[in-house]
Amino acid sequence: MKKFKSLMALALCVTMGMVGCSSPTDTGKVEAKNEPQIEEGMAEKKIIAGTFMSAELLDLFDINPVGVLTSEKALPERYKDVAKIGSPMKPDLEVVASLSPELYVSDSNLKEALDEMFKGMAFETMYLTNNSYENVFQNIENVGERLDKTNKANEIIKEMRDQEKKIMDAIAGKEAPKVLILFGTPESFMIATPHSYTGSLVEKLGGINVAEGMAAGRPSPYLPYSLETVAELNPDIILRLTHVSPEVSRKAFDAEFAKGFWTNLDAVKNGEVYDLDNENFGVSANLRAVKALEKMAKILYK
Repeated sequence: MKKFKSLMALALCVTMGMVGCSSPTDTGKVEAKNEPQIEEGMAEKKIIAGTFMSAELLDLFDINPVGVLTSEKALPERYKDVAKIGSPMKPDLEVVASLSPELYVSDSNLKEALDEMFKGMAFETMYLTNNSYENVFQNIENVGERLDKTNKANEIIKEMRDQEKKIMDAIAGKEAPKVLILFGTPESFMIATPHSYTGSLVEKLGGINVAEGMAAGRPSPYLPYSLETVAELNPDIILRLTHVSPEVSRKAFDAEFAKGFWTNLDAVKNGEVYDLDNENFGVSANLRAVKALEKMAKILYK
Protein backbone atom coordinates (compact mmCIF):
# COMPACT_ATOMS: atom_id res chain seq x y z
CA MET A 1 0.00 0.00 0.00
CA LYS A 2 2.87 2.37 0.85
CA LYS A 3 4.49 1.70 -2.54
CA PHE A 4 1.17 2.19 -4.33
CA LYS A 5 0.62 5.56 -2.63
CA SER A 6 4.15 6.59 -3.57
CA LEU A 7 3.53 5.74 -7.22
CA MET A 8 0.26 7.63 -7.26
CA ALA A 9 1.99 10.66 -5.77
CA LEU A 10 4.67 10.36 -8.44
CA ALA A 11 2.03 10.22 -11.15
CA LEU A 12 0.50 13.44 -9.85
CA CYS A 13 3.92 15.07 -9.65
CA VAL A 14 4.69 14.06 -13.24
CA THR A 15 1.38 15.34 -14.53
CA MET A 16 1.89 18.78 -13.01
CA GLY A 17 5.66 18.87 -13.45
CA MET A 18 5.41 18.23 -17.15
CA VAL A 19 3.57 21.51 -17.74
CA GLY A 20 2.76 20.22 -21.15
CA CYS A 21 0.97 16.96 -20.76
CA SER A 22 -2.72 16.71 -21.51
CA SER A 23 -5.07 13.92 -22.35
CA PRO A 24 -4.27 12.08 -25.59
CA THR A 25 -7.67 13.08 -26.96
CA ASP A 26 -6.59 16.72 -26.94
CA THR A 27 -6.22 17.85 -30.55
CA GLY A 28 -3.50 20.38 -29.78
CA LYS A 29 -5.65 23.18 -31.15
CA VAL A 30 -5.54 26.63 -29.65
CA GLU A 31 -8.23 27.45 -27.14
CA ALA A 32 -9.23 31.00 -26.29
CA LYS A 33 -11.49 32.49 -23.68
CA ASN A 34 -14.53 34.40 -24.83
CA GLU A 35 -13.05 37.71 -23.80
CA PRO A 36 -12.35 40.87 -25.82
CA GLN A 37 -11.28 39.96 -29.35
CA ILE A 38 -7.85 41.10 -30.49
CA GLU A 39 -7.33 42.40 -34.00
CA GLU A 40 -4.82 40.94 -36.46
CA GLY A 41 -1.19 41.79 -36.05
CA MET A 42 -0.89 40.07 -32.69
CA ALA A 43 2.88 40.02 -33.17
CA GLU A 44 2.83 43.73 -32.28
CA LYS A 45 0.66 43.24 -29.21
CA LYS A 46 1.51 42.65 -25.56
CA ILE A 47 2.01 38.94 -24.93
CA ILE A 48 3.03 36.91 -21.88
CA ALA A 49 4.80 33.56 -22.23
CA GLY A 50 3.62 31.52 -19.26
CA THR A 51 5.63 28.35 -19.97
CA PHE A 52 9.11 27.51 -21.22
CA MET A 53 7.72 26.06 -24.46
CA SER A 54 5.68 29.19 -25.17
CA ALA A 55 8.75 31.36 -24.49
CA GLU A 56 10.78 29.31 -26.98
CA LEU A 57 8.01 29.53 -29.56
CA LEU A 58 7.75 33.30 -29.28
CA ASP A 59 11.52 33.55 -29.63
CA LEU A 60 11.30 31.39 -32.75
CA PHE A 61 8.97 34.00 -34.25
CA ASP A 62 11.16 36.93 -33.07
CA ILE A 63 8.52 38.11 -30.61
CA ASN A 64 9.41 40.20 -27.57
CA PRO A 65 6.85 39.44 -24.84
CA VAL A 66 6.08 41.84 -22.00
CA GLY A 67 6.40 39.01 -19.48
CA VAL A 68 7.82 35.49 -19.21
CA LEU A 69 7.77 32.71 -16.65
CA THR A 70 10.35 32.52 -13.90
CA SER A 71 12.53 29.54 -14.82
CA GLU A 72 15.66 27.79 -13.60
CA LYS A 73 16.28 26.75 -17.20
CA ALA A 74 18.02 29.27 -19.42
CA LEU A 75 15.48 31.34 -21.33
CA PRO A 76 16.28 32.84 -24.75
CA GLU A 77 18.79 35.69 -24.39
CA ARG A 78 16.33 38.31 -25.65
CA TYR A 79 14.22 37.72 -22.51
CA LYS A 80 17.01 38.54 -20.05
CA ASP A 81 15.44 41.82 -18.93
CA VAL A 82 11.78 40.91 -19.53
CA ALA A 83 9.51 40.99 -16.46
CA LYS A 84 9.20 37.61 -14.70
CA ILE A 85 5.68 36.55 -13.76
CA GLY A 86 6.37 33.52 -11.57
CA SER A 87 5.83 29.81 -12.11
CA PRO A 88 3.69 28.36 -14.93
CA MET A 89 1.30 26.78 -12.41
CA LYS A 90 0.98 29.79 -10.14
CA PRO A 91 1.81 33.09 -11.83
CA ASP A 92 1.91 36.30 -9.78
CA LEU A 93 -1.43 37.88 -10.69
CA GLU A 94 -0.32 41.34 -9.56
CA VAL A 95 2.63 41.25 -11.93
CA VAL A 96 0.46 39.85 -14.73
CA ALA A 97 -2.12 42.62 -14.27
CA SER A 98 0.56 45.33 -14.13
CA LEU A 99 1.81 44.28 -17.58
CA SER A 100 -1.65 44.75 -19.16
CA PRO A 101 -1.21 41.81 -21.56
CA GLU A 102 -3.53 41.16 -24.48
CA LEU A 103 -2.59 37.48 -24.82
CA TYR A 104 -1.33 34.94 -22.30
CA VAL A 105 0.23 31.77 -23.77
CA SER A 106 0.41 28.69 -21.57
CA ASP A 107 -0.06 24.93 -21.51
CA SER A 108 -3.29 22.97 -21.98
CA ASN A 109 -2.58 20.98 -18.83
CA LEU A 110 -2.95 24.19 -16.83
CA LYS A 111 -6.08 25.50 -18.56
CA GLU A 112 -8.63 24.78 -15.85
CA ALA A 113 -6.55 26.24 -13.03
CA LEU A 114 -5.44 29.32 -14.97
CA ASP A 115 -8.91 30.10 -16.32
CA GLU A 116 -10.12 30.20 -12.73
CA MET A 117 -7.23 32.49 -11.69
CA PHE A 118 -7.73 34.83 -14.64
CA LYS A 119 -11.46 35.42 -14.16
CA GLY A 120 -12.26 39.08 -14.63
CA MET A 121 -8.92 39.87 -16.29
CA ALA A 122 -9.24 41.41 -19.75
CA PHE A 123 -6.92 39.36 -21.93
CA GLU A 124 -7.16 36.28 -24.10
CA THR A 125 -5.51 32.97 -23.34
CA MET A 126 -3.93 30.50 -25.72
CA TYR A 127 -3.28 26.95 -24.51
CA LEU A 128 -0.81 24.69 -26.30
CA THR A 129 -0.48 20.91 -26.06
CA ASN A 130 3.03 19.48 -25.61
CA ASN A 131 2.31 15.79 -25.29
CA SER A 132 3.90 14.33 -28.40
CA TYR A 133 6.31 14.81 -31.26
CA GLU A 134 3.54 15.89 -33.63
CA ASN A 135 2.26 18.44 -31.11
CA VAL A 136 5.43 20.46 -31.74
CA PHE A 137 4.42 21.01 -35.36
CA GLN A 138 0.83 21.75 -34.39
CA ASN A 139 2.03 24.38 -31.92
CA ILE A 140 4.27 26.09 -34.47
CA GLU A 141 1.39 26.19 -36.94
CA ASN A 142 -1.12 27.45 -34.36
CA VAL A 143 1.16 30.13 -32.92
CA GLY A 144 2.14 31.28 -36.41
CA GLU A 145 -1.52 31.63 -37.34
CA ARG A 146 -2.36 33.46 -34.10
CA LEU A 147 0.54 35.90 -34.53
CA ASP A 148 -0.19 36.52 -38.21
CA LYS A 149 3.11 34.85 -39.12
CA THR A 150 1.84 31.90 -41.16
CA ASN A 151 4.56 32.13 -43.78
CA LYS A 152 7.28 32.05 -41.13
CA ALA A 153 5.59 29.04 -39.50
CA ASN A 154 5.45 27.19 -42.82
CA GLU A 155 9.16 27.84 -43.40
CA ILE A 156 10.07 26.50 -39.96
CA ILE A 157 7.89 23.41 -40.36
CA LYS A 158 9.25 22.66 -43.83
CA GLU A 159 12.83 22.81 -42.59
CA MET A 160 12.00 20.48 -39.70
CA ARG A 161 10.09 18.05 -41.92
CA ASP A 162 12.99 17.94 -44.39
CA GLN A 163 15.33 16.98 -41.54
CA GLU A 164 12.80 14.43 -40.32
CA LYS A 165 12.61 12.82 -43.78
CA LYS A 166 16.36 12.24 -43.85
CA ILE A 167 16.11 10.48 -40.49
CA MET A 168 13.18 8.32 -41.55
CA ASP A 169 14.83 7.42 -44.88
CA ALA A 170 17.97 6.28 -43.02
CA ILE A 171 16.05 3.72 -40.94
CA ALA A 172 13.69 2.50 -43.65
CA GLY A 173 13.46 -1.30 -43.77
CA LYS A 174 15.34 -1.90 -40.51
CA GLU A 175 13.97 -4.33 -37.95
CA ALA A 176 12.06 -2.59 -35.16
CA PRO A 177 13.40 -3.23 -31.64
CA LYS A 178 11.30 -3.81 -28.51
CA VAL A 179 11.78 -0.81 -26.23
CA LEU A 180 11.14 -0.23 -22.54
CA ILE A 181 11.16 3.41 -21.37
CA LEU A 182 11.57 3.94 -17.64
CA PHE A 183 10.86 7.28 -16.02
CA GLY A 184 12.71 7.72 -12.74
CA THR A 185 12.98 10.08 -9.80
CA PRO A 186 15.18 9.67 -6.72
CA GLU A 187 12.32 7.78 -5.04
CA SER A 188 10.33 5.84 -7.64
CA PHE A 189 10.20 4.50 -11.18
CA MET A 190 7.37 4.32 -13.71
CA ILE A 191 7.03 3.01 -17.24
CA ALA A 192 6.47 5.43 -20.14
CA THR A 193 3.64 4.53 -22.51
CA PRO A 194 3.17 5.58 -26.16
CA HIS A 195 1.13 8.49 -24.76
CA SER A 196 4.28 10.11 -23.35
CA TYR A 197 6.52 12.46 -25.35
CA THR A 198 9.45 10.03 -25.36
CA GLY A 199 7.03 7.23 -26.21
CA SER A 200 5.83 9.22 -29.22
CA LEU A 201 9.41 9.46 -30.51
CA VAL A 202 9.82 5.68 -30.32
CA GLU A 203 6.47 5.22 -32.02
CA LYS A 204 7.35 7.72 -34.78
CA LEU A 205 10.48 5.70 -35.55
CA GLY A 206 8.58 2.43 -35.70
CA GLY A 207 9.96 1.06 -32.44
CA ILE A 208 7.79 -1.33 -30.41
CA ASN A 209 7.00 0.15 -27.00
CA VAL A 210 6.55 -2.87 -24.74
CA ALA A 211 4.17 -0.80 -22.57
CA GLU A 212 1.67 -0.45 -25.42
CA GLY A 213 -0.48 -3.29 -24.14
CA MET A 214 -0.37 -1.91 -20.62
CA ALA A 215 -1.69 1.44 -21.86
CA ALA A 216 -4.76 -0.06 -23.54
CA GLY A 217 -7.79 1.68 -22.12
CA ARG A 218 -5.53 3.72 -19.83
CA PRO A 219 -4.43 6.79 -21.82
CA SER A 220 -1.77 7.86 -19.35
CA PRO A 221 1.80 8.87 -20.23
CA TYR A 222 3.27 6.99 -17.25
CA LEU A 223 2.10 3.90 -15.37
CA PRO A 224 3.26 1.80 -12.42
CA TYR A 225 4.73 -1.58 -13.34
CA SER A 226 5.78 -4.87 -11.81
CA LEU A 227 9.12 -6.63 -12.21
CA GLU A 228 7.24 -9.74 -13.31
CA THR A 229 5.76 -7.79 -16.21
CA VAL A 230 9.15 -6.42 -17.25
CA ALA A 231 10.61 -9.93 -17.16
CA GLU A 232 7.87 -11.20 -19.46
CA LEU A 233 8.34 -8.29 -21.88
CA ASN A 234 12.16 -8.70 -21.93
CA PRO A 235 12.89 -5.64 -24.13
CA ASP A 236 15.77 -5.35 -26.60
CA ILE A 237 16.52 -1.80 -25.44
CA ILE A 238 15.92 0.04 -22.17
CA LEU A 239 15.76 3.84 -22.13
CA ARG A 240 16.08 5.68 -18.81
CA LEU A 241 14.42 9.09 -18.56
CA THR A 242 14.83 11.49 -15.62
CA HIS A 243 13.13 14.77 -14.75
CA VAL A 244 13.43 15.65 -11.06
CA SER A 245 17.05 16.02 -9.82
CA PRO A 246 18.55 14.25 -12.89
CA GLU A 247 21.92 13.35 -11.36
CA VAL A 248 20.36 11.93 -8.21
CA SER A 249 17.79 10.09 -10.30
CA ARG A 250 20.52 8.49 -12.42
CA LYS A 251 22.27 7.26 -9.29
CA ALA A 252 18.96 5.75 -8.17
CA PHE A 253 18.70 4.03 -11.56
CA ASP A 254 22.24 2.66 -11.23
CA ALA A 255 21.49 1.29 -7.77
CA GLU A 256 18.29 -0.35 -9.03
CA PHE A 257 19.94 -1.88 -12.09
CA ALA A 258 22.72 -3.38 -9.96
CA LYS A 259 20.14 -5.76 -8.53
CA GLY A 260 20.03 -9.32 -9.81
CA PHE A 261 16.68 -9.00 -11.54
CA TRP A 262 17.82 -6.42 -14.08
CA THR A 263 21.12 -8.13 -14.83
CA ASN A 264 19.16 -11.11 -16.18
CA LEU A 265 17.39 -9.06 -18.88
CA ASP A 266 18.72 -9.29 -22.44
CA ALA A 267 18.95 -5.49 -22.80
CA VAL A 268 21.22 -5.27 -19.75
CA LYS A 269 23.31 -8.29 -20.76
CA ASN A 270 23.84 -6.81 -24.23
CA GLY A 271 24.66 -3.31 -23.00
CA GLU A 272 21.51 -1.84 -24.53
CA VAL A 273 20.62 0.49 -21.63
CA TYR A 274 20.72 4.21 -22.39
CA ASP A 275 20.33 7.32 -20.23
CA LEU A 276 18.49 10.00 -22.21
CA ASP A 277 19.87 13.52 -21.87
CA ASN A 278 17.57 16.11 -20.32
CA GLU A 279 18.17 18.78 -22.94
CA ASN A 280 16.62 16.82 -25.80
CA PHE A 281 14.42 14.35 -23.94
CA GLY A 282 11.96 15.67 -21.39
CA VAL A 283 8.57 14.74 -20.06
CA SER A 284 7.00 17.24 -22.45
CA ALA A 285 7.69 18.15 -26.07
CA ASN A 286 10.07 20.95 -26.99
CA LEU A 287 11.53 22.63 -30.05
CA ARG A 288 14.47 20.20 -30.13
CA ALA A 289 12.06 17.48 -31.25
CA VAL A 290 13.79 16.69 -34.56
CA LYS A 291 17.19 16.54 -32.84
CA ALA A 292 15.65 14.19 -30.27
CA LEU A 293 14.23 12.08 -33.10
CA GLU A 294 17.69 11.85 -34.67
CA LYS A 295 19.31 10.83 -31.38
CA MET A 296 16.57 8.29 -30.73
CA ALA A 297 17.02 6.79 -34.22
CA LYS A 298 20.72 6.25 -33.55
CA ILE A 299 19.92 4.46 -30.31
CA LEU A 300 17.21 2.24 -31.75
CA TYR A 301 18.81 1.42 -35.10
CA LYS A 302 22.53 2.11 -34.56
